[in-house]
Amino acid sequence: VFGKQGLYLMQRDTAEASGFAFRAEDDYPKYSKLQSLYGPMVYISTRSEYDRLKAAHNDKKAFDKVILGITRDAERARNFMRSYYRRVEMANRLFTSYKEGWKTDRGMIYIIFGLPEEVYMSDNREVWKYDNDQHKLSFSFIRSGTLFDPDNFVLIRDKKYQRIWYETVDLWRNARF
Repeated sequence: VFGKQGLYLMQRDTAEASGFAFRAEDDYPKYSKLQSLYGPMVYISTRSEYDRLKAAHNDKKAFDKVILGITRDAERARNFMRSYYRRVEMANRLFTSYKEGWKTDRGMIYIIFGLPEEVYMSDNREVWKYDNDQHKLSFSFIRSGTLFDPDNFVLIRDKKYQRIWYETVDLWRNARF
């Protein structure tokens, strides 16, 4: 049992360049506290929606009002919350390192686009391919390791993703994914 929440790094010796890092949290990887829910909404909310979600703190009615404003329907809001936070939890399980999995580039792409149909991996590169009814595209990630996360991969950003990103976010916002 750890006395404080946060990131821990265990090493045999502090002079070593390797170790084992892990997080100790009470509301993680599946978020259940209201104050934990607003963060992952950054991918699908406008700046003002995000600010209102953040300001809601422990006010469930205020939080729900913003979500209803995004989805415009109570049933869609329930479906959205269930589906979106299921992906957030999986991103946390799959990609967490020194930061929560949803904050990583692979976590972001997983949350919005889901599990890729194919993944190609090499020492320093990972390519996710989507070829389904909604998308036909691929995302490339480059290894950018650190002591806390030797397997960190960073998305190679390209303007060509912009249109499909906004179209997919719109599907999320309307709970029609």
